[in-house]
Amino acid sequence: MAISDIVVSNFTTIYVAVIACIKAYGVACGRSFSGGFMLIVSTTVVVVILVATLTWDVSRKAMYAFAGDHYQLHTQEMCKGGICWHGVAVRSPASQVRFRLPRHVPYATL
Repeated sequence: MAISDIVVSNFTTIYVAVIACIKAYGVACGRSFSGGFMLIVSTTVVVVILVATLTWDVSRKAMYAFAGDHYQLHTQEMCKGGICWHGVAVRSPASQVRFRLPRHVPYATL
């Protein structure tokens, strides 16, 4: 999952955390900020965080696209029985999971 996806999914939490940090800064400095100031500053900070994460994700994808497989050596992919495990080590316990259906047991007669 990309970093920007995580930021977007936690957008409200980040927004409230930024407002809480600004309020805490105001209390520590003995200042009181107006509602308009809080709205403008908190929205600006959240937008900067979102743009920074989008830039980071795009630059990483561009680096992988131009570098080819040189930077993707750490990624492993294992496909077995139609199930592909992306980024899972070959000897990982998660890659050894087997799904079995229970045997059919005929109904007992009463």
